[in-house]
Amino acid sequence: MESRSNKFGRKKDKKIGKLHKSYDAYLMELIEVTQEKWHKQKVLMRKSFEYDPNLEYEEKKAEARYFYLFKEARRRQLRSK
Repeated sequence: MESRSNKFGRKKDKKIGKLHKSYDAYLMELIEVTQEKWHKQKVLMRKSFEYDPNLEYEEKKAEARYFYLFKEARRRQLRSK
């Protein structure tokens, strides 16, 4: 008798594989966009004449978001193409 997990698991594995690939592509694109935003915030901080806590907050937030996505990509063992 065939086990239930083998009988129904194959289609689910293929479907999950497709979802992972599409999510991986989305994650790589999101990392690039987030990195650009972070660098723009850094440049804006450097070019500002006065200290602005809101600029610093936005820059730190963009940095944290980028590194979170970067760690997620490393955990998933993604490589840029």
